[in-house]
Amino acid sequence: MREPRRSPRALRLALAGLLAAAPPLASAACSSGASYPDGGDVTAAQAAWCTALGKVNGAGDKWDAMSACKSAYPTASAAFLRGITKCYVARREAAGDTVPDNTQIVADCTDDVTVNMPSDTTPGREALAARCERMARCEKVAEPECQAAIAKLEAATRVLITTRFNGAALHKIAECLGSASCAANEDEPREACYKPVSEKLLWFP
Repeated sequence: MREPRRSPRALRLALAGLLAAAPPLASAACSSGASYPDGGDVTAAQAAWCTALGKVNGAGDKWDAMSACKSAYPTASAAFLRGITKCYVARREAAGDTVPDNTQIVADCTDDVTVNMPSDTTPGREALAARCERMARCEKVAEPECQAAIAKLEAATRVLITTRFNGAALHKIAECLGSASCAANEDEPREACYKPVSEKLLWFP
């Protein structure tokens, strides 16, 4: 018997079904990925993030975690890192002498950056193609229909599934989506493919 056809709304929900944010302070970035075309920009944005962390910790360039921070390569895109850095510094400075809740600050800044940064999905074409190929393979959704649904996603949703990640991370996501077995609940393998890179979005000591 032929499967019932998904409504456009149901299809968009399936595409965006992994939007739960990973714990923002649980990350310890990996060191690979700098060879991707965006590697230089990500490395520069990471260095600026490290400088900001040193500043708000009152140690500047003498911060004891500076070397480890600058040698790390997060899964965030350069644009996402720049946005987080600006927001984080502003909120830490606004806190004054109040002991900051870093987890809340990063969560709030992640929301702020996600809503406000441009949702250019060009760097994420490989991951988006892998999502549609998977939906065609596992859910019998035609790829043109999938691509049309992606185009109708809210900008913040497109940021969450593509723009906030760098090239190396997006490649890992695409590989995972392409190799994972089909499941009765397709949200689960999608979430599993995004979880490792989401957990390494930012570096903290």
